[in-house]
Formats: sequence, structure tokens, C-alpha cells
Amino acid sequence: MPATVFLIGVLSLILLFWVERISSRLHIDEMLVDAVKDVQIHTATAHLRLEEIIRGEPEVEVSRVLAELDQALQLINVILEGGAVENDYWITEPLKDPELRARADVIRTLLSRFKAISLDRLHDSKRSGSSSALYLQFHSIFGELLSKTRQLEDIIEQDKLENQKKSRQLFLGIPAIWALIVITATAGLWNRERQRKRAEENLFMANEQLLIQAEELTIHRGHLAELVDARTAELAAVNEHLRAEISEREQAEAALKESEQQLQLLSSRLMTAQETERKTISRELHDELGHALTIMKLRLRSVERGLQGNAEIKNKCEDIIDYIDQTIENVRRLSRDLSPAILEDLGLTAAIRWLVDNFNRNFEGAISLTMDDVDPLFSGDDQIMIYRVLQEALTNVGKHANATDVSVVVRKLEGVVTFCIEDNGRGFNPPRSFGTDVAVKGLGLAIMEERVRMLRGTLEMQSQEGKGTRIAFNVPTRKE
Repeated sequence: MPATVFLIGVLSLILLFWVERISSRLHIDEMLVDAVKDVQIHTATAHLRLEEIIRGEPEVEVSRVLAELDQALQLINVILEGGAVENDYWITEPLKDPELRARADVIRTLLSRFKAISLDRLHDSKRSGSSSALYLQFHSIFGELLSKTRQLEDIIEQDKLENQKKSRQLFLGIPAIWALIVITATAGLWNRERQRKRAEENLFMANEQLLIQAEELTIHRGHLAELVDARTAELAAVNEHLRAEISEREQAEAALKESEQQLQLLSSRLMTAQETERKTISRELHDELGHALTIMKLRLRSVERGLQGNAEIKNKCEDIIDYIDQTIENVRRLSRDLSPAILEDLGLTAAIRWLVDNFNRNFEGAISLTMDDVDPLFSGDDQIMIYRVLQEALTNVGKHANATDVSVVVRKLEGVVTFCIEDNGRGFNPPRSFGTDVAVKGLGLAIMEERVRMLRGTLEMQSQEGKGTRIAFNVPTRKE
């Protein structure tokens, strides 16, 4: 119902608006018709009085003729632009129709020409008689003026009739729409009343069913209380069992964490002992075995000098001396690999440069090193750990990668140093080779990961079969 009232109100407003608009349009059309008729009257009056002056009637004044023409021009301007019309009525808006404006402009032009010819005839009335060219032109323009004004009047009258027709159609259409809305609203209300009654019946039936269900629910509620008590007892027993299991698991986790800490401590001690043992073996190789080989070489050189006449034996002695030199060099290399003295003497930066240069001697490809000075940032033990990780990475590249290009980058950032070894070798599958099982990922990778963990750093490996390998680890700085 509110929607119906709203629609009727809207239609009433539309009706009032269109009635006012059509009434205004009809009023304007009436004013335009009256103005056009007044233009015809003033033009005809001016023509009549001009002829009377030319015929010599003294009671007609020239000023009255000009006033009639000026009034006609003023009326045609008001028709075009709107404004006050004689007899105290107004044309409220300019003429908007392009065709009507064009016709009014033609009439205004003809009026101006008619006034100019009229002035010419008044100035020379003796030579503007009925047989003169000026007289013929005067009457020709006058006839055209009357024709154009009648045409304009007819068009405005036709527009007026069309507006009246629209007004009648609107007055008939709006009540018809009102009737349709009222009928539709009445049918809707009747339908809603039927639905309301049906809903009341359904609600009554649902209420009866709810009463029956409430009685059944009361009966089941007693049984449910018994079931809840029994189930609560079962859940309490299960809860107690779960608490016991949780306690056991917490104890197992605590034992596992303690075992992990012990394993990490053992691993740290094992690597420390390994480095100590490497230093001992390196020192023994360098001092004892190297010294013994040097003495053997000197004694063999002494024996060679005693063999003056036996060239064959001297040549064999030279071969043995060369072999001893090679053995001495191998012993020194093994000693440096076990414990590079340059690491203790010159620091980590120089040791890494020496490691890369030594790798490059036996590497058939190209290797590049980009490195910042990182010696003051790590303790002696940390430097050994970092050196071993880089040594293991380059050893893996030399053994397995088949690479032609290797790059080593060491960058010092704020609070951390990044190490990156990258090659273009054959690569491998990290998920399979870098798993949690040491047997799967290999002892070398496991040791690298453990050393980086002991340095409180993080290790990241990226590799793809046929597209090379990238090993990067970050180590936080720690001064001695």
C-alpha cells in the first residue's frame, strides 16, 4: 500500500509538471500568434497610411507611419529573443525552434527593407507613383511580408494544436495508470491476505508439532542426562590417559633435546680434536718426515758425488733424488692441507686467496675471487671452521662438478659475512642429496652444515641437474 501511494504521488507530480509545462507552452504559442498578427496589422497600417501620404492627404503624419514600422520591427525582435509585448503581456523565453527562428529572421529582414523603401518613397513621393519601379518593389516586399507572417502564424498554430493534443492524451493516460496501479495494489493486498491466512494455519500446525516434540524432548532429556554422565566418565578416563601420554612425550622430548645438545657438544669437540690432530700430523709430516726425506736426499747426493766413473748409477741416483723432491713436495702439500700454516700466520683472507690459487693450479677452467678483508671479524677457531667449509666446497667442485667456470665471493655486510661458491657444472638434485639423512646427503655436505651451524650461521644450497650448483652461507661477525 505505501508503494501504491508513493507511485500515485509521483504520477501526480509528473502530471502537474507536464500540465504546467504544456500550459506554459500553449500560453507562449498564443502570445507568439498574437505578436505575429500584430506584426501584420502594423505592417498593413503603415502601408495604408504611406499610400495616403503619397496621394497627398494632409491629415496623415509621416511619424505615424514610421512608428508603425518600428513597432512591427520591435515585435519581430521580441518574437525572436523574448520580452515585453504591447498591451502589457510578455513572451517569457526566446524562440528555440530553428525553423521558426529562420522564418522570423527572414521577416525581420523584409521589414527592414520595407522600412528603407518606405523612407525612399516618402522623400520622393512625386516619382514613386503607381507606375514607378520603387512602387512595384514596395508592393512586392509588402506581399512577401504578409505571406511570410501568415506562414509563421500557421506553423505556430499547428504547434499549439499538437500541444493541446498532448495535453488531452496526458490527462487521459494518467488516470488510466492510476486505475491500473490501484487494481494491481488491490490484487496484491488480496493475495497477501490469503498468504497471511495460510501462514497462520501453517504456524498453528507447527505449534502443535512443537508441543508434541517438546513432550518427546522432555522424555529424552532424562535419558540424555544418563548418557552424558556415562560419557563424561569415559572422557575423564581418556583425558587422564592422554595426560599420562603427554607427560611421557614431554619427558622424551626433554631427553631428546638433552641428547641433541650432547651430540652437538660432542660434534664440536670432535671437530676441535680433529683440527688439533690435523695440526699434529701436519707438524710431524713437515718436521719429521720432511726432515728425514731431506737428509736422505743429501746423503744420496753425497753418494752420487762419490760415483765418479759409473754414469749409469749416477743417473739412477738423479732419478731417485727427483722422486725424493716430488715426495717432499707431496708431504708439504699434505701438511698444508691438513693445517695450512698461512691461516695462522697471515689470517683468513690470505688463506682463502692461497686456497683459490692452489685450486686454480689443478683446475682446467676459469676461477674468479671477489673478497673483502674479514680477518678482524672472526676468532681463530671460527676462521678455521670457515676455511674448512670453503675447502670442502672447492674439493667437491673439483671432484664432481666438471665445471668450466667457478666464482668465489666473500662480502662483508652489517653484522654478517656472506660466502658464496658458484659453478656451472653438471649439478645434482638437492632434495635427494641434501636431505636430513647423513647417508643420503653425504658426509662432506653434513660436515659443512654442522660447521656452519657451530658458527651460528645458515647454509643454503641451490642446484639443478645440468645447470650448476650454488652454495652460500652467512656467518655473524664475532671479534676475538
